[in-house]
Amino acid sequence: MKNSYLILFFVIISTLHTQTLSASESIAPDWRMRFSAVDRDSYSDTDTSEELIFGRDIAARLLGQYKLSDNENLQKYVNLVGTTLTQNCIRPELTFHFVVIESVEINAYSTPGGYVFVTTAIFDKMQNEAELAGVLAHEIAHVTERHIVKELSLKGAEKSAVSSITALLGGASKSAEIAFSQAVDKAVDIVLRDGYKKEDEIQADANAVILCAFSGYDPSGLVTFLDKIGKINSGVGKTYPVYDVRLATLQRAMSDEGISGMKLALNTERFTKAMKIEASVNPFDLIRNVIPGGTP
Repeated sequence: MKNSYLILFFVIISTLHTQTLSASESIAPDWRMRFSAVDRDSYSDTDTSEELIFGRDIAARLLGQYKLSDNENLQKYVNLVGTTLTQNCIRPELTFHFVVIESVEINAYSTPGGYVFVTTAIFDKMQNEAELAGVLAHEIAHVTERHIVKELSLKGAEKSAVSSITALLGGASKSAEIAFSQAVDKAVDIVLRDGYKKEDEIQADANAVILCAFSGYDPSGLVTFLDKIGKINSGVGKTYPVYDVRLATLQRAMSDEGISGMKLALNTERFTKAMKIEASVNPFDLIRNVIPGGTP
């Protein structure tokens, strides 16, 4: 039975990808080429492998602070939406993992290497799948743009960086072990407390709406969600730019990319069903006959 679910999963993802290409092929046709070329020469395969190890340690720290949601169906649903987006990811060498954690905070987090976390509270403020896709795409963008890695100046040894993940991981000395732990601590602080730089958040927003549109989701989902969150006095405001500035910048970016007026899938009904899903219901049934780009 487990194998049949896996086979069905890949069939569905393949169908989603094929069907949404026709709906999105006119959206910034050079998007993948443009964004894939950006910054690619600045890191190597070695950097990527070290990034994965570094990101796993950060993710482990997060899971040590938050309880994993025991709603397996919600976990599967979020992974299906996230995986649909990553079919168009500009870093195909990464395997993304999407995790729902228990928290009253309305927030989402990501770590290098492709670990994306969303809190249970965030779903109460969402009205459709496009909003969920927007949030996941924003976190995916933080990963693909290597924001934490750049902030901490962590590069492979061949780059001769002052702080090298390779050196930190390969060092047998106690000082190297301490340095690696301190780098993880700093990364956790960025994710949970200090937040990304304003320009990193703006870049993640812009990349997210393009990724959503390219994947068949209405890019306005992120805009409507951020508008709601910006009006809520919560911890999320500590780590994000002023929302009116952020929204204005995002809307300008959408206009520049020619996607501001696009009416793609919201998938409101499917999202509503997923939020009410019972333990006995197979979440694959929710999307078997509904694809992004179809009727909301």
